[in-house]
Amino acid sequence: MEKMTNLQQFKTAVERFQTNKRSQSIKELLPPVIGNHSKYIVFLSIGQHNQRAKVFHHVSEQSYEKAQERVMDKEFKWLLKYQPNFTFVKLDYVTNVEETTLLKLQTKIAKYRKNYFRKGIAFDSDFSLSFLEQEVNGNAFIREAKNGVMGIDELNIRHYLKVNRYKVFNFTVNAYAQKNIYLFDTQGYFFDVTENRKWTELYSGGLANGIRKAPNLKREIEQITKKSTLFLEQEITSSGKFNYGYFSAFDKKIGTYNILRHSSSLYSMLEGYEVIGDKKILASAKKSIDYLISTSLVYRHGETAYIVDKANADEIKLGSNATAILAITKYTEVSQDKSYIAYAQHLANGILEMRNKEDGHYTHVLQYPTFDVKDKFRIIYYEGEAVFSLLRLYQIDNDKKWLDEVVDYFEIFIAEDYWKHHDHWLSYAVNELTDYISDDKYYQFGLKNCADKLDFMYHRETTFPTFLELTMAAYKMLRKIKAENKDYLLTDFDETLLIQTIDKRAEYQRVGFMYPELAMYFKTPETVLSGFFIRHHSFRVRIDDVEHNLSGYIQYLLHRIPDIEKKALATA
Repeated sequence: MEKMTNLQQFKTAVERFQTNKRSQSIKELLPPVIGNHSKYIVFLSIGQHNQRAKVFHHVSEQSYEKAQERVMDKEFKWLLKYQPNFTFVKLDYVTNVEETTLLKLQTKIAKYRKNYFRKGIAFDSDFSLSFLEQEVNGNAFIREAKNGVMGIDELNIRHYLKVNRYKVFNFTVNAYAQKNIYLFDTQGYFFDVTENRKWTELYSGGLANGIRKAPNLKREIEQITKKSTLFLEQEITSSGKFNYGYFSAFDKKIGTYNILRHSSSLYSMLEGYEVIGDKKILASAKKSIDYLISTSLVYRHGETAYIVDKANADEIKLGSNATAILAITKYTEVSQDKSYIAYAQHLANGILEMRNKEDGHYTHVLQYPTFDVKDKFRIIYYEGEAVFSLLRLYQIDNDKKWLDEVVDYFEIFIAEDYWKHHDHWLSYAVNELTDYISDDKYYQFGLKNCADKLDFMYHRETTFPTFLELTMAAYKMLRKIKAENKDYLLTDFDETLLIQTIDKRAEYQRVGFMYPELAMYFKTPETVLSGFFIRHHSFRVRIDDVEHNLSGYIQYLLHRIPDIEKKALATA
């Protein structure tokens, strides 16, 4: 009975699919013209959590329904025999076909950012050798050559053909050099047997191609927040260390580690706990903080402590101390367990001691065990992280020396126009600082930190998750400015563009979430499912990629969506 369960659900789902409104919308799709003939082409992708999806297709000159019926009939026996416990099903209807040549395709591909080519490819007019866009990118059919130019990778295509038992798997580019090939778009629908028991319509074309539409963005972001928070929790091993990350296409584990990102990912995971309230997150966070302290915390003298990044040349980074404080203070806040707070205070003392008496700036990197200066400056984010962490500690222990330190250091930020760096950590910090000191200069700094970057962020094609963090910090500050009747500060600030940018980024950032309709085309879907990825970094899913996306979405869920709902009620 177990083997028939998913199959029966699938058959029932297909029957429903054929009788609901989606069936009508498919009938209205125009078949692509290939040569002089209209052809109806349907792809069927079948997947499960532990292996790459199997893709079938059929071509008909009669209708999409006929092509769909034939591909279903053809592969039902295969499902019964080889993959009865499948969980993911995707139907793709070819809607547009562009005839071209291999030379033109190579020229086109060379202009794209890595993994940003979003078309399916057919190497013949019968589509006998054809691949969905998700197959192309999920198997790295297009890669960067030694000369740095993007092009078709014969080896990866041949490997895919061989593994999937295609009749021909001795693919060479030269074999198609003088032939026409075809690029195509599809309209897709996805079905998850184990979860929603309904068909989900996917975007067709563009940068969101193949990702589900979300009619209710609040509900969607709630689900994304829950799933990505639990993704981080599940990546914490028995020792408390994270599985650091993966390159999705071939399930290659990232072998490096960065203790700074360990802590910052813990911080965002605990932000997620505040939203979803799953107690196992606290237990895992405690284990992970214990790992951080036992493996990386060292004392220089008295109550002055540092985090040593032993995986990276025994460096002491200003940012590592800061993110460790953030993780500890957030854990303390949400759990009411104060047993780690002394460690945070000692790490904060370490931050204060990293301040250079000559120019007043923090030293960014020390070398352990000598504590010699290795880099006076390493990366702009460290200083924002440092002052933000001191403010979070001040919120917990009310020791004014942390607040005084931040106030003093902000004089440097303001005098040296640090707002030009558009650092989201600084936006977090200045917004928090105004909770304690409502000074116009801090509001002005926070607005500048975002203002002249808005147009760039609005149009950016990469998901770049810190954009949502940066804009949401500005949004919270904007609300605070209005609540304090300081609207005069907003005279030169484009509030409309800020809101438009926030809402666009919140929707677009979903393109970087590892939905099952995308994960199913990678080697081991369950490894990366519900993480966040960086497309142009080989679909890398790393804990900090998840962290930044998650933090931005939590801010959007808590602070922007309620305002959207209030406005909707007011205009109803």
